[in-house]
Amino acid sequence: MTVLTTVAALQTLHRTIAGVASAPTAMPSNADQARLPVALVWPGEATWQLQAIDLKRQERTYVVRCYVQPVAQGIAGPDEGYQACVALLDDFGRAYLGDPTLGGAVDHITALRDSGVSGGGFELRWGEVPYWGFVYRVTVVEKSA
Repeated sequence: MTVLTTVAALQTLHRTIAGVASAPTAMPSNADQARLPVALVWPGEATWQLQAIDLKRQERTYVVRCYVQPVAQGIAGPDEGYQACVALLDDFGRAYLGDPTLGGAVDHITALRDSGVSGGGFELRWGEVPYWGFVYRVTVVEKSA
């Protein structure tokens, strides 16, 4: 199992979540190339260990950023981005809990954290444009020979 395999498994799961318009495995170079809401995955830090003879184990955190829509750009009245984020935030958590092996691609999810809804914090800016969205940190155990 590789990092690319886990990214692909996460994106496959994200595409099953109602309301997610895109979840590409290749990183778009700018926001104009992505249909919103978009889920993007960054492989984070990992701890590597030898498990047994010729078996390696890594516990890696994947950072999943869901960009829902730009904050208050040309929108009069209440910003619907917040409401869209609340529903998606819950749906992502339920999807992870419903498939803790990501379709058999990983051994299991060991930890799951979300940022809550964000209105353009530093992790949800793209090209200096703030986005409504949220960030999940999904820690998985991966084993390989």
